Amino acid sequence: MPSVPRISRCAARLAACITYDFVLITYRMQITRSGFANLRAAPPTEEMDPMHDETRVSGQQDRSAGLTARLANVLAGGMGSGGRYEHRDLVIAKGKGAHVEDANGKRYIDYMLAFGPLILGHAPRVLSEAVAQSLETGIMFGAACESELLLAEEVVSSFPCVDKVRFTNSGTEAVQSALRLARAYTGRDKILKFEGHFHGWADNIFISVKPVAHMGLASHPKAVLMTPGQPKSVIDDIVIATWNDFPGIEQIMSRHGSEIAAIILEPCPTNNGFLEVAPGFLEKLRALASAYGSVLIFDEVVSGFRMALGGGQELYATVPDLCTFGKAFAGGLPIAGFGGRDDIMSLLVDNAVSHLGTYNSGALSCAGALAVLRELKRDDQAVLKHIHRLGKELIGGFNQVFQETGAPLCAAGPGAVVSVYGSPTVPKTYRDVLSHNKELLARIHRALLHRGVWSFARGTFMISAAHDEDDIQETIQMMKRVLTEDINGAGAW
Repeated sequence: MPSVPRISRCAARLAACITYDFVLITYRMQITRSGFANLRAAPPTEEMDPMHDETRVSGQQDRSAGLTARLANVLAGGMGSGGRYEHRDLVIAKGKGAHVEDANGKRYIDYMLAFGPLILGHAPRVLSEAVAQSLETGIMFGAACESELLLAEEVVSSFPCVDKVRFTNSGTEAVQSALRLARAYTGRDKILKFEGHFHGWADNIFISVKPVAHMGLASHPKAVLMTPGQPKSVIDDIVIATWNDFPGIEQIMSRHGSEIAAIILEPCPTNNGFLEVAPGFLEKLRALASAYGSVLIFDEVVSGFRMALGGGQELYATVPDLCTFGKAFAGGLPIAGFGGRDDIMSLLVDNAVSHLGTYNSGALSCAGALAVLRELKRDDQAVLKHIHRLGKELIGGFNQVFQETGAPLCAAGPGAVVSVYGSPTVPKTYRDVLSHNKELLARIHRALLHRGVWSFARGTFMISAAHDEDDIQETIQMMKRVLTEDINGAGAW
């Protein structure tokens, strides 16, 4: 754990640089320190640390700590993705259903679900069987295969906006392809995106995702780069808007509408907690985009095949021109995609607009995704109904606990995704979230992890088909114990 002087130096550097990495790393070091220190008002001893639970190690050497140390020697930063920072000391050995087991044998109820893709849970039979069959017949060919055809047909029948589709390997790639198409179709360069929305980590769109300074006024937000290494020039083609502020967007479009190639958004944004769209907002945005000849893109990487089979466009009955999808789409396999109107997608014919990728539409990934989509559609979408029911039950249970304990928190969400907010009121915009008690959320996250409940550090819980009533009730009880036993009552708020 870094010393107090080191944190101070980081804070000073932050003030000078105002970059996302320094903000994020400094903040996380601080909340990790405060999270451990406030558990039972005790110092961060091994007894309190979820990675040093004597009840599960049972005298054996702590394998998680040893493996984590070895990873730090060979893997940059000791982790495979910066998104794993809050649980960088957690080493998972196996997963089945809604549960995972770490290298020391401790069991967790998993609400991370690998950041959302595991819609059917860990190692579901339908996916395992599809992958096993593909391993026997060939995993990729660099040419068309039947599973690619069948998968494309399923996607076209799922999303209201999709006439044609292409596949990629990640959501980031899918977004880049959609932006290129929009620019080619309109002959324009600028992209309008919303503050707090995430569309992948590519330089030209990883902007104003979690800004903390130099953001401008809410009525006139400024574009903020998120990491060192991004060229400043990418800001020139980005216009930032405030979520749910339609009058503000009207003003932006009146100034820049003739330059805007695309308006891109998450219809169900979750990267800063679930920020539900205001009634009528998407419909107005649809009409505005059409009026200015801009392409409307729904980033459905999180919402597609989770919030509803057809994502946010089905949920809110608003049809974009293009959409991207991934995560739950394939149950954990590395495949995503983009699709939309035939007149826009036809630009890909004869490579008029380039879209390339060695691993695109790999037979194994297509076969696995096909099995997942068929399972989601089976029995009148019984899986999604089950997920939403459990999510609503978790929201109700959490809110009852918060009321009983007096914790200044609330829970909300569409069901398939549950957000716990560091405030008694649900936020409407990204800037609302900035005033929330992130330190309390960090303490709760760490205490829940100690008790065997693994969620997102930002307070998000993803539900899968494998979760059941017992998981939900156990999680509600663990939240109550965390607030009443691990954190010092109302004085801690």
